[in-house]
Amino acid sequence: MLKDYFGDFWTRIIFILSLALNIALFIFLYFSVQQSNLPAVLHYNVYWGVDYLGETSTLLILPLIGFLTLVFNSVLGFKFWPGNKVMVYYFNSIALTVQIFLAIAGVALYLINR
Repeated sequence: MLKDYFGDFWTRIIFILSLALNIALFIFLYFSVQQSNLPAVLHYNVYWGVDYLGETSTLLILPLIGFLTLVFNSVLGFKFWPGNKVMVYYFNSIALTVQIFLAIAGVALYLINR
C-alpha cells in the first residue's frame, strides 16, 4: 500500500519537493546564521518593528515545524489514499505550501538578522 501511495506521480513529486525545501531551509539556516551572544530577531511586525527576540538556535524551529507538517500531512494522505485521492493531493499540496512559506520566512529572518 505504501508502494502504491508513493508510486503515484504527483504524490511522489510533491513529497520530494517538500522534503527538499525542508532540508534546504535547515541547511541554509544552520550554516548562514551566526551563533552569537546577541539576541536574534525572531519576529518582525510592520507596525511596531521587532517584537520578539531570542537565541539564534531558535531559528531552527522553522524547519522542524515544516518537517512535522510534512509528516502529519503525509500520514493523513496515506490514510485517505485508497478512497479519496483528491484529499491526498490536498494534504500534499498544503505541506508543499507550508514549506514554501517557511522558506520565505527563513530567508526574511536571515536578512533581518544580518
